[in-house]
Amino acid sequence: MKIVNTLALLLLASSLTFAQNYRDFNYEVQFLRTGLQGTELFKVFAYGRNEKQCFENAKMDAVKALLFKGVPGSGLQKPMITELSEMNQHKDYFNSFFKDNGPYLNYVSISNDGSINENDRFKVGNKLKIGVIVSVNKANLRTELENAGIIKKLNAGF
Repeated sequence: MKIVNTLALLLLASSLTFAQNYRDFNYEVQFLRTGLQGTELFKVFAYGRNEKQCFENAKMDAVKALLFKGVPGSGLQKPMITELSEMNQHKDYFNSFFKDNGPYLNYVSISNDGSINENDRFKVGNKLKIGVIVSVNKANLRTELENAGIIKKLNAGF
């Protein structure tokens, strides 16, 4: 019985660790406006060792926010993935989706010309925090998740 309880506890701990990796909320996302053809613009305050890493993290953080956190004021105030069990069930998909240069990059882009407003640049400890304007194609992102069987199609209940 002790072995079963220990195994169950280890399984639960590994599931929570995986989920926490994708629900890491060490970023801030502000909705700016709805763009054209299923896109939305956000200002993402991302952390990194340098400017380049902040830009890359901002793209990933914007997609993570739509999937796992939701963004107040946007068309996705609630996240697309609402259940912890969905994240755990599809962890291989998300590991591949969010890998370096992964498929998530097909749904997000930097919208400003790379210049950063001086009011959007901060030094936090040994890291840099930069506010970056990011465009996310939420319509195509939703379609990808529907086709992969991660979320239900919008018309599935009708």
